[in-house]
Amino acid sequence: MQAYVYVLVVAGAALAILFFASFQTLEYQEYGLNYSWISETVEQKPYTGGRYYLGIGNHFIKFPRMVKSVLFSDDYADKKEGPALQSRTKDGLNVRLEVSFQYRLIFDKVYDLYFTLGADYEPIFLRMAIEQLSIAATEHNAHFFFTNRSMIGAEMHDKLNHHFQAHAFAEVPFFQLRTVHLPNDFEEALKETQVKQQDIQIASLEQKTKTVTFKTRVLQAEQDVHVVVNQGEAEAAAILAANKAYCKQFEVTQDLQTSALSKLVRASGWNSGQLLDYMRVRALRSHPSNRSMIRM
Repeated sequence: MQAYVYVLVVAGAALAILFFASFQTLEYQEYGLNYSWISETVEQKPYTGGRYYLGIGNHFIKFPRMVKSVLFSDDYADKKEGPALQSRTKDGLNVRLEVSFQYRLIFDKVYDLYFTLGADYEPIFLRMAIEQLSIAATEHNAHFFFTNRSMIGAEMHDKLNHHFQAHAFAEVPFFQLRTVHLPNDFEEALKETQVKQQDIQIASLEQKTKTVTFKTRVLQAEQDVHVVVNQGEAEAAAILAANKAYCKQFEVTQDLQTSALSKLVRASGWNSGQLLDYMRVRALRSHPSNRSMIRM
């Protein structure tokens, strides 16, 4: 009887242990797939953070929910997955790329990821990234790498993201093209070319500045000429008006004198000789004495 009770107690304890072991927990930063070691099957529906009753003999195969970083760099102080990527440019020059990116598993595709790539998928992700980025490097020549790095980085990001979504059941929300290493001779030649181009741009800007300055001076001179011409025309018009007024006044005065002399001749009965003598005497009287000379 005691043995029977002992067996019941042990069985109850075992069932209790199995029951409580059937509860599994996922942290907030985890996804999980329900795996049964009894039937060796995986439930297709993924789980997020929380505590779940999975059943006896079941446990979670866990996957990261948060983004994970991957770094390819020659800087040994950084935590990285490998050295800088080696490739060639479109024109055949060797190029080394230091890159980093962050990937995130797609929740609805976690089962497809496990079924296709297994739980140890990260090395496959690295090989995919190396392949896609190395191929992307061959699509541009070395000069383009030197002058349009941001555009190449955007293209690499787009290419990597599309490939991961199609084949790795993940997305790449962030990508950084950190450093591009080209052959030293080529980089020095490009730097020298850029310096010369900057010198040309500076000279061109200086030329444009001087052109504007000279045009401004020409406009100012033309304006000064207009001012002088206007002043000359105004002075000429004033002189002409004054001359016309003087001539008019002189003409009126002469007409009045002629009329007066005519009346004088008619009133006095003088002849022309007597009139001339009168005009001589009048002229002598009107002329300043200090400027008059009389010959006797």
